[in-house]
Amino acid sequence: MEGTHNTPMNRRHSRFRTGAFAPLALPLALAVIAGCGAPDAAAGRSPASAPAAREAATALTAARLDELSLAASDLEGFDVRKPGAAETLTEDDVRTGEADCAPVSRVMWGVALGDPAATAQRRVTSALDDTAIDAAESAEELDAAFTVTSTTVSLASYDTEEQAQAAFESLSDGIAACDGGFRSTAGGTRDDGGVSAGTAPEAGDEAVAFTATIGEDGGSLGPVRAVVFRRGGTLAQFSTVNAAAVVSGEDWDFPTVLVDAQEAKLG
Repeated sequence: MEGTHNTPMNRRHSRFRTGAFAPLALPLALAVIAGCGAPDAAAGRSPASAPAAREAATALTAARLDELSLAASDLEGFDVRKPGAAETLTEDDVRTGEADCAPVSRVMWGVALGDPAATAQRRVTSALDDTAIDAAESAEELDAAFTVTSTTVSLASYDTEEQAQAAFESLSDGIAACDGGFRSTAGGTRDDGGVSAGTAPEAGDEAVAFTATIGEDGGSLGPVRAVVFRRGGTLAQFSTVNAAAVVSGEDWDFPTVLVDAQEAKLG
């Protein structure tokens, strides 16, 4: 690959750089989505690990949540930024045909669960490894080099811990109820796929993870992998997509390092 400019591999390289993300242009302009999950024995949820006796939660302010949100200094190999207004969806932007599936849709589209007192959000994108791209000598190696994840990380604080628990439970119930598939709309994108529980990380007092399929104009934009964990009266939501995988069809892993970094900041 060295010293050449018109080989098939370099043309493929150029195609990826200019076109691999085109299928996700609309949804990513609205909200970067993701998915991966797990409840307890029946629902893919990790068990609560905090002491049963806990002081009543006091809702964190939006300013405090902003301080606790992920920053570039917390991560290596990721770009972190605040989303623009055009990228941020609200619950009014997300429509779901089945009421039980609404919490799943909200997480997929980066909308906080329940009725939080305050929220904060970040977009976290894994950085391209130009060295690996330039060194790729096969289509498989090039596809691997373009495994870039885009994650919406949302923090939500609630007036009481009970409210945070109820919001979390609504998601766990939704994952179990909607495993056969459901339809939701947000910015013209539809979800015609199913939802499956994944393996929840050991994070916070309880955590859940799931994978869902997003469809647009009859084609797939999925899978979306999502994780949500609760720490006291605060929920941390992560929804992740991989644009290059839409083109390559290759499997990919949810960036668990984001969950670890966010849990550390929440304490």
